[in-house]
This record gives sequence, structure tokens and C-alpha cells, in this order.
Amino acid sequence: MVLLSPSRLVSVLLLAVALLTTASQALADEIASIPDSTDERARASFDEFARSWMAKMEAAEAKNRAHPTVQPGPSENIVTYRGYDDGFTVELRPTGQPTAPFVGILRYNEQVYSCNAVDASKCTVASSSPVTEIFRYQGGRWIY
Repeated sequence: MVLLSPSRLVSVLLLAVALLTTASQALADEIASIPDSTDERARASFDEFARSWMAKMEAAEAKNRAHPTVQPGPSENIVTYRGYDDGFTVELRPTGQPTAPFVGILRYNEQVYSCNAVDASKCTVASSSPVTEIFRYQGGRWIY
């Protein structure tokens, strides 16, 4: 049996507490990073909702392209329409509120196209603006 001086014993105990604190924090972080099934269902639901939303944006773009804005310009008409980038990102955040436990964030780019002809052919992107849409999950559905 080894006997330690009181000061040495305190040092050993402090080291043991520090090691246990570090290990317990690492375990807590690991457990917190494992999504529960509610988070997974909400994420899958929002992913599907976002794809549906972007399909609506694609339909709106087709309508805008079929009926572009035509304004007189100095030498020829200026033809434009509003569209949307193909790419988008989603983010899900818990709110801590039981009535609306999550918010979903959808990000995409809105683009203004400039065209050489009234039929909206030969168009190029004249400008692009980031859009952030925020939806809440309430009553089992996503709400704008």
C-alpha cells in the first residue's frame, strides 16, 4: 500500500476530477449529436416540403417566362422575367416550443433574366439575389 502526503493526495484527486469531467463532457457531446427520431422525421418532412416549394417556384418561372415584362428601351425593347436558381439549401432548427417545435430555413437564389427577344429566348442572368424563406412546423405541417 502506498501512502500519499496530503498535498500529493489533493493533486491526484484534482487530476482525477479533471479527467472525469473531460470524459463526461465528451460523452454528453456525443449523445447530443445523435439525432432522435423526431428530428429525423422533421428533417425528412422539411426536405420534402422544400422540394415541393421549389417545384412551385419552377412553375412560377415558367409562367413568368411565358409572359415576360417588356419595356421600351433606347434602341430596342427590354425583355425580362423573374426565375429561380436550380440549387437550394435547407436548415432545420429546434425552437424549444411544443406548439411549433421546429423552424425550417430554405435558401435559394432569385434571378432576373434579360432576353434579346419578346418570346424570352436567348436570355441571360441580369441579376441574382439570395432569398431566405422561414417556415414553422406546427400542427403536423410546414407553415409560411
